[in-house]
Order: sequence, then C-alpha cells, then structure tokens
Amino acid sequence: MKLSAVDLNLLVAFDALLSEGSVSEAARRIGLSQPAMSKRLARLRSLFRDDLFLRSGDGVRPTERALDLADSIRSALRQIEDAFGGYSRFDAVRSTRIFRIATTDNVTATLLPGVMGMLRAQAPRMALVVRALDRREVVNGLERGEIDLALTLIPDAPATIKRAALFPERYVSLVSARHPEIKRKLTLDMFLKYPHVLITHVGDLKGAIDRLLDERGLKRQVALSVPYHLAVPELIAETDMIATLSERIVRSFAWQGVRSFTPPVDYPEFRQTLLWHRRNDNDPAHVWLRNVIFTANDGLQGAEAKHTRS
Repeated sequence: MKLSAVDLNLLVAFDALLSEGSVSEAARRIGLSQPAMSKRLARLRSLFRDDLFLRSGDGVRPTERALDLADSIRSALRQIEDAFGGYSRFDAVRSTRIFRIATTDNVTATLLPGVMGMLRAQAPRMALVVRALDRREVVNGLERGEIDLALTLIPDAPATIKRAALFPERYVSLVSARHPEIKRKLTLDMFLKYPHVLITHVGDLKGAIDRLLDERGLKRQVALSVPYHLAVPELIAETDMIATLSERIVRSFAWQGVRSFTPPVDYPEFRQTLLWHRRNDNDPAHVWLRNVIFTANDGLQGAEAKHTRS
C-alpha cells in the first residue's frame, strides 16, 4: 500500500467510528452526513481488506483487525495533530461528549460527586449517563460500545478490557438499632440466626458471603434481595434483618435507626475498579475523563485518611 494513495480523512473517520460506535454519531462528530460516512467506511474496508466495523444492535462494533489498527492509527493522528494543531484536539470546555457509565448506587453516591464537581468546572457541556449495573453484562456492554466505562470488579474480564484499581472497599453488617438481640456485638451464631438482606444486581438470593459460608459448611437465610444499597437502612430499621454492605456508604450518610458491626465472617477487602475497552485507550476525551475519575478517587481516599486520623 502506497502512502500517497491513502486519504488521511479516512483515518479520521476510522477514529470517529471507533470512539462513537455508531455511523451516524461518527458522522456528526466530524461534520459529515451519514451517507458520506458510510462511503468512507466502505473505502476503509477496501483499504484494509476487512469489515472493520460490524453492525451490532443500534450501532457498530470493531472487528479484531480494527482493534489491532486502533493504537497505530490514533498514534499517527495524534502526531499529525501535534504538528498542525489538528483535527480533533480535545477541548474540555467545548466538548459536548456524552459518556455512559455502568456502576452501582453506592459508587454513584460516593465517587461521582467529586467527578461531577470537576466536570461542571472544567467541561460544563459534557454529560454523563449512569446506567444500572448488571455485572454479567459489563464486558459485553463495553465490547459493543453500549457503555464507555464501568466502575465495578470483574476479575475475569478478557484482555480487551483495560482496568485501573480505585478505592478499597470494606464491608460492615448493619442491623436495626432496636434489634431484639444484637446490641453490642454481632457473633457468627447471631449472623446465622437472623434473616438477611442481600444487595445484588444479579437478582438472586445468593451472594459472595453465601459462598464463603458454603466453604465452611454454613448457611444463612436471605429474606430479601435488592439492587440498591441506599434502600437498606429503611428496610431493616423496623425488622430483625441483617444487611452487609460497603463501609464507605454507611460512613457517608447519617442513617438513623441502625447500627453497624464488623461481619463475623472473613470478608476480604477488595478495590473498586475502573474498566474500559482497549479501543478507547488513547481516545483524548476518554483519557481526560479517566484522569478526572482518578483525581476524584484520590480526593475520596484523601478525605477518608483525614477522617481516620481525626
């Protein structure tokens, strides 16, 4: 392939298709009509002898060949951009990008306030769409471009999914302040005696604690399964139920009518994780937003350390 035969505008179109996951959105991003973008996609396919982007749901998803090309093409475009003040230098103040983030209500309540504070100050026209998290669908959602980022733990995600560790999570058990028996201490016998509220986005009655108990030949009763952390205090305040949830979310709100205890099972600490697809690794807007999330995460942990010292 001779470089003189390559229209560099095709590479701009490739980058837009990769970022947007939609022919129409990619066209809008670089100021083309949808038919014109479709023609560029056809030329790209001919140039690289690959489909590059396949129809999927309401958009397109990259082929393995497109993913292999992504870093090289984006690196070349960034160098051209640096030389000429280029075609798509990311300007946070002017950006109207919409990012779709899959996460839970507790992460939304603890991390996203810091993120939104920076967005409102630095990128006032940018928007985030937070989607309810189903961990079983996160990888597919990132692969298909239905979500841009996820904030959750997926230890077995494939190599196409990039990750960065965020704040640590520890768990506490919450009971009613008027619980008939659990007053000053939560023992394992008490933990197994009373029914539980399980917080899960899978929609079943078995979670990580149940698997830990299974290993010891023990079993608890799950009386209620809900996908929301923030509903738990009201659910247990007038009952004898126990809920085990993020210590961070418990500490963040002055919930009335409940008290917390260290769980009487060995529930290991883990870190929340930021996940994204490798096709967006070098997208300037994605890089910028990920850095905002990292900064908000540092602020969250700094505030936690200050609270612990005081």
